[in-house]
Amino acid sequence: MPDEQIKINVLYFAAASTATGLTQELVPIPAGLRLSSLGDLLISRHPNATALRKILDGSKWSVDAEMIDDPEELELKGGQEVAVICPDAAYRNFVLDPCRDRHGHLTPRAAFRATRLTPTTFLISEYNDIYGEHPQIFVKLIRSARTILIIDTGCGGATVDPDIEITSLRKFIEEVQLDCNGGRPLNEGKHMEYVVIATHCHYDHILGMEQFNDSRILASSHSPSFVSPSNLPTHSLCESMGIPTPSYTPILVPHEYAILGMYIFHTPGHTPDELAVYDAAEKMLYVGDSLYEEEAIIFPNEGSIVEWMSSIEYLIVFVEAKENRTGEVLSATKTFMEDVIAGKEPREGDLYCGVLKGWC
Repeated sequence: MPDEQIKINVLYFAAASTATGLTQELVPIPAGLRLSSLGDLLISRHPNATALRKILDGSKWSVDAEMIDDPEELELKGGQEVAVICPDAAYRNFVLDPCRDRHGHLTPRAAFRATRLTPTTFLISEYNDIYGEHPQIFVKLIRSARTILIIDTGCGGATVDPDIEITSLRKFIEEVQLDCNGGRPLNEGKHMEYVVIATHCHYDHILGMEQFNDSRILASSHSPSFVSPSNLPTHSLCESMGIPTPSYTPILVPHEYAILGMYIFHTPGHTPDELAVYDAAEKMLYVGDSLYEEEAIIFPNEGSIVEWMSSIEYLIVFVEAKENRTGEVLSATKTFMEDVIAGKEPREGDLYCGVLKGWC
């Protein structure tokens, strides 16, 4: 009797899911196949997915929910769950492709759309807000702690579409069935509690905070007065926008604060209260508004390019020490800003513009 065929379960997220039209598939593999060769096998299975090679070339892999640093060193044994983890550059143009519910219908008239980035992490896009900010909200399911960690809360569901019914981020998380989560809401049954992190206090990051006032809300302790109730209307820009300032009481946490496998760093520059968040399990770094992929790097009145440089240098050193590799995007950003200061790159007012792609 011939040997039973070895198979693995491949999970496709974000751009990889778009390219293949799948969220997962059972893939037969030859004995001795190394993870580094899996991409070629998947491409051969999907000859019409013309963008797949480029997506896979820029992606990482996880096996049984563990990120893999060196795919060449790992031999696939069969029975494993292998996920294609796309970087921001790969999913940037995908985020407006919404998840569907278990019946194949688009998420019901919600101000938000979601896509799965990793086995535990989702990106929620507030795609048509009245401010034109299109904020990105990151949600991590930490099932072992029965907790959902949310990074920023966006514009509070304020949308230009009058037919939208679901404008509450919390209701979206608790009630909308998502195909990218197996046809279930992210917090099905409302059994998981929340921890919310504000990367900084600008309005497009905090207008949904009041929905989580029964939860822990974490913010930077770098400049307590900056986020005080008396100063929040001004520093959040709510006052200048002519909109109500949300009422919430954050827990101000110190630099290098650890919670649920996440590390919170003070990275002042864009604002005094700017934070970065590092997910040790997924090896993902969230930098708030410290830099963007294809948008201006902004220094408002309260910002400081001097502090920004120090913060980026700190993150570069951290990434090199923690992951034993160069933080390419961070280093490129720092070099670009040095060129701006030296007059080698264009500057317009307090807007510094550059295009960066890839992993931090």
